[in-house]
Amino acid sequence: MSRVALAPPDLPSVVTVGNPDDLERINEPGVGLVRWRRSIPEPQRAWLDALPAAKLPTARFKVRLGAVEAAVQAAFEARGVAAEPGRHMVIADIVLMAMLFSHVERTDWLAVRLQAIDNDACERPHVDMVRARLLCTCRGEGTEFGRLTERGWRRETALAPFEVGLVKGLLHPTIRDGGAPDLAHRSPRFAPGDTTRLLICIDRADAPSAATYH
Repeated sequence: MSRVALAPPDLPSVVTVGNPDDLERINEPGVGLVRWRRSIPEPQRAWLDALPAAKLPTARFKVRLGAVEAAVQAAFEARGVAAEPGRHMVIADIVLMAMLFSHVERTDWLAVRLQAIDNDACERPHVDMVRARLLCTCRGEGTEFGRLTERGWRRETALAPFEVGLVKGLLHPTIRDGGAPDLAHRSPRFAPGDTTRLLICIDRADAPSAATYH
């Protein structure tokens, strides 16, 4: 996380698309978030919603794109989740996200994080020290976005469940060339009784590392 300068209040920064090819628009100056609104098969949503929180995968790994499927499968197996249609659909969806991010970022090495969240993780508004980051909450409330103004944080929108967000970070060339990040983001507040979230986060990676499963 990093402190950032206040952005102009009227900078158009959020782009909503219906075609995943348009995630490329994150490379446009002035765009801080591209959100892909999509339809998810109801069996996939229902299977994940019904999965006990203790079975949700938590893992971090750096792999080539072609190894993402096996790594995500291992994360589910580490939680004792049996191979069944719902699991296959979720894994295929995460692989799709990895493919899209790899294409936009022109990289074959990916850092993938699957995180089951039942607390106020990353509750402070921030901009990530990355070029770009893919975020998708497959269960529970989505990541919140807003502006940092003289009066503090102002929440403006949030990703819906399964909505894919491609977020520009401080290392993106359009930021380094003099632009200011318009949006900061944070995790939604978590209260007792709320649904445990499952967050998918994908970044660039320069080298492999040992996977960790919890």
